[in-house]
Amino acid sequence: MMSQPLKRIQQYEDMGIGLFIHWGLYSQLSVGEWTEYIHERNQQKYEQLIDRFTASDFNADDIVAQAKRMGAKYIVLTTKHHEGFFLYDTHGLSDFDVMHSPAKRDLISEFVSACRKNGIKPFFYMATYDWHSPLYEHDFDAYLEYLRKSVEILAKNYGPVGGFWFDGNWNKKTANWKLDELYGTIRRYQPDAMIINNTGLKNRGKISNQEIDAVTYERHTPDLIYHGENDGKYVAGETSLTLNQHWGYATQDLDYKSPREVIENVAHARHVGANILVNIGLDGTGNIIPIQRSYMELLGKWTAMAHDALYKTRPDSERLSNGHPRDFVLTDSNNSYLFIQDLGVVGNENVVLGGEGSNLRSFVGFYDKITKISWLDNQQPIHFMQDSQRGTLTIDANGYSYGRDWVIRIAKVDLKK
Repeated sequence: MMSQPLKRIQQYEDMGIGLFIHWGLYSQLSVGEWTEYIHERNQQKYEQLIDRFTASDFNADDIVAQAKRMGAKYIVLTTKHHEGFFLYDTHGLSDFDVMHSPAKRDLISEFVSACRKNGIKPFFYMATYDWHSPLYEHDFDAYLEYLRKSVEILAKNYGPVGGFWFDGNWNKKTANWKLDELYGTIRRYQPDAMIINNTGLKNRGKISNQEIDAVTYERHTPDLIYHGENDGKYVAGETSLTLNQHWGYATQDLDYKSPREVIENVAHARHVGANILVNIGLDGTGNIIPIQRSYMELLGKWTAMAHDALYKTRPDSERLSNGHPRDFVLTDSNNSYLFIQDLGVVGNENVVLGGEGSNLRSFVGFYDKITKISWLDNQQPIHFMQDSQRGTLTIDANGYSYGRDWVIRIAKVDLKK
């Protein structure tokens, strides 16, 4: 039997949707976060970007407020990416930090403060694979102590945070990363923080240490989340979604996903019981670029409509779609929610948009008496037929009224108490 999740893991799953923010020196070049490595840039010349890092347009209050409107309950910000540049005051551990740039501001402090004011949980991304420190290749044990101390600064100096999100152990697959020491440092100062270590492209969903609280699936949402061994620690699952093909700011990457694909990815993650991080890359001075801001606003319209069905709900192993392969059910302690896909818009004899007529959708596992079913987007009642003895339910999922299309429509099922 699967064990019950720890309180911090349950609260993390309740948050459901997060915002991922990639920002660093690479953002000034606007060609992606791996540009130093992939474009084989001279390290010394590349790292001179620190002399131009002003963060002049970084407004943590605006970014966090926009994340909140998007529907994010937590934000993961890159405190240090693989380039090795820290966005916070390392108190002498490194001179490759924001305090040695023209910005001269602890940007992580500003970020945490803005999160707290808005009721958003701050998470700290930390790259473990590091191109800057020579210790990484030449004295790995010394590097691990450097890494541990950099994490200790984050754990000690910013008050309670939501979690730590590590990325890069996949670069040295067989190395002893001394995870007990690293994670032990976090537990000493942040006992309620989530610990997440990105498993990489080839080890999606794998648990690397008993302190891990959530496993990752990169830009891939599986059809099943691995929550741990029977009677072992329950772990959450998390997937990520880039709006185009890069994590960091890439001004010439025009290959943006459609809004439909973004919404469907968010819904599918919740369908399988995973959290999802929607990623943006700030530009070189710290702005959310207009197109990504627009995507955040658009997604926010859908999450505002779907709010009651998205966050504290879980996949329902008994109440299932019985026909349409993309429909599914999520349930909380009081209600069930039907996620209905592939509906059309209702037109007329001159403009036919595919939502006209009856559209029956069936489900099984509904043995409790249903008192009412209504759409979340307009509270309109839905005609339904139920056989509570057999547990079958059929609704008439009428199409969207003209002028509307929510991509995925959600029906609230009120069950008799």
